[in-house]
Amino acid sequence: MTDHVCKVCGNRLTSDEIALHRKMFCRAAKEYMCLDCQAAYLNVERECLEHVIERYHKSGICSLFAKTK
Repeated sequence: MTDHVCKVCGNRLTSDEIALHRKMFCRAAKEYMCLDCQAAYLNVERECLEHVIERYHKSGICSLFAKTK
């Protein structure tokens, strides 16, 4: 969890939610949406976005989704 909250519903955000928001909407964003709000905005299921996040983690090609050790 981070200190950031969803700009729509106010839920606390994970680093993956922030990374996905930056990847899909605006790399320089200062406000973010949680996965549920992103899914509603994009009219897709939350699971679809979870799969996208997992693909970025596995691929290792996007620094936004880098896992810290």
